[in-house]
Amino acid sequence: MKKGILLLILPLLLCGCRGKMAEPTYRVVTGVQVRYEREDGILVRTYEKPANIQSILTFLRILQPFGPVNPVENQDSACSITLHYSDGQDSVYLLKGQQYLQKDNGDWQNVNSTRASLLYPLLLLLPSDK
Repeated sequence: MKKGILLLILPLLLCGCRGKMAEPTYRVVTGVQVRYEREDGILVRTYEKPANIQSILTFLRILQPFGPVNPVENQDSACSITLHYSDGQDSVYLLKGQQYLQKDNGDWQNVNSTRASLLYPLLLLLPSDK
């Protein structure tokens, strides 16, 4: 019996399966919208130029979120960063009080507040593309 099963499987192992494998789907960020609320007003930026998009993506990477947490209410600032992808999907990051980050309604996580504080000066340096 074992020999029979081995004889059935052996040709597949030697020749490989000839079925088509699914092509991986790649998507790129085609635009970014940032809405930053502070006590002194609201700052809105829209980016479509690759260099400006890369600046925002780099900012998100350096935050290095860690550990789920319940954010403290009444934070001094709130920010939303929406990434628009080439496949029509969006991802939304929420940053609260330069201390907490949430992605797509997931768990809130702590972030390095020194790094998070770099966003507002970055937005002042990068005017909207539109």
